[in-house]
Amino acid sequence: MVTRARATIAGLIAGPAALAVAGAFANGINLLMNLVLARVLDPAAYGAVVVQVSIFMVLSVVGNALLIAVVQKETAADGDSRRDQWGWIRDLRRQCLFGVFVATVVALLICRPVAAVLSYAHPFAVAEAVIGAAVWTLLCIERGVLQARGAYRRLAGNFIVEAATRVSLIIVFVVAGLGVNGAGLGLVLGTALATDHARKGLAKVPRAVVALPRRAARSASLAATGPLAIPEAQILRRSGLLASTWVALGALVPLALLQNMDVVIVGWLDHDGAGAYAAIATACKVPVFIGLAVANFLLPEAARRRAEGRGATAALTVACGLVVAPGLALAAIGAVAAKPLLSLVFGPELTGAASSLSILALGMTFLALTLMFATYLLGSAQRRVVVVLAVCAAVTAAAIGAADGDAMRTAVAMLGCQAVTAFAAGVLVHLVHRADARAAAEAAAGVPAAAAPMSVFPAVPPPPSPPPAPSTWTSGAAAEGALGPGSSRIPPVSGAGEARSAGAW
Repeated sequence: MVTRARATIAGLIAGPAALAVAGAFANGINLLMNLVLARVLDPAAYGAVVVQVSIFMVLSVVGNALLIAVVQKETAADGDSRRDQWGWIRDLRRQCLFGVFVATVVALLICRPVAAVLSYAHPFAVAEAVIGAAVWTLLCIERGVLQARGAYRRLAGNFIVEAATRVSLIIVFVVAGLGVNGAGLGLVLGTALATDHARKGLAKVPRAVVALPRRAARSASLAATGPLAIPEAQILRRSGLLASTWVALGALVPLALLQNMDVVIVGWLDHDGAGAYAAIATACKVPVFIGLAVANFLLPEAARRRAEGRGATAALTVACGLVVAPGLALAAIGAVAAKPLLSLVFGPELTGAASSLSILALGMTFLALTLMFATYLLGSAQRRVVVVLAVCAAVTAAAIGAADGDAMRTAVAMLGCQAVTAFAAGVLVHLVHRADARAAAEAAAGVPAAAAPMSVFPAVPPPPSPPPAPSTWTSGAAAEGALGPGSSRIPPVSGAGEARSAGAW
């Protein structure tokens, strides 16, 4: 029992740890790319590349929202035949591939008018950013299914391949003399090659096959492992891909604003101090960037366990720990050595806001916590987080504007607003857990469970309980295929008839 518990804990930590390391690598190599481009390109061209990347980042939110919908669809899908596993994925690939074609045509038609409106000197670079964001949706499909099937090591490998390929191509094309357009070309090709890599990896990761139907496994026993078993009435029916994508988009847009609006507003209010503030803002994004990688673990774990009728508190705790630790470390370093750190990385001319580094680092740590809570709630199909994030983003924008571009006041405003946002998202998580605990207690006492107060979809009516059956599990070969080479599976340890998923806690 002790050995099995240790193996379970190791499996729970291994997934997010691999993703966190891959995320750190990707951000490190992105920083290297920026240092190279800043020295190869003139200031105007480098600024144009930054604008191009910003356009791509804004448009890529659509792909990220689709990824969340894909995870929910895959974790909620019934059927274990090959046709059931891959049919809807192939259809979605074809639809998004057609979308890439349409986006390419539209981007080439509107790039010049858009560049004129933005006073942007590189119209084709605008088209490249749009095309790159369209190709990103294809990558998000593959990554979403990898997440849902628990292939975290393959997913981490894809992060590394994508970052290394994209950065290498961008540097090669820019050094070859293609300038801003070369950077966009590298972005599009790097994303396309990463999509191909992810698709080939996904072909080796079938969904775990269990002998019992999903609903029978859910209802077989409420004495599941872990501190909480969610009764059948608490399990949420998943909506369609389009509806899930819109809900995810409603959460990701305010999260993107919370992450980036301070730099934009400071640049608008204080042109002279914008560079110094941008330097500390870039440095303080470390916990957020790590959180974006760890979210690829937390989202499918929350969705899968919710679909199985179990809580995912342990996964949420691990994810929060992985983002809080680097954030606190950065704040501590900023308190004692902010100026030398900024001077080493960005140059001595961008150290004017060094005194605000530790405060902003704490604010970004709270933002990383908000990201974890929002990811957990989206995986659990809770919509209230969309409203909370939208309101907090509006309040944060007003507070930053009131700081009038001053770096210290802006950092203090960010800390206060991000702390309140994290607290509000944490309250929503607590309400979900309290509703689950109440329903579990009622079920244990023989009281019919009511639909969860926080549910946003109709409750699934409980089917007749099947007779007890022996626990089932995938073979060793199937287990290896489901999580990738080197991944471990834990045998079932719960009541009769329950078939546990690969990464289950």
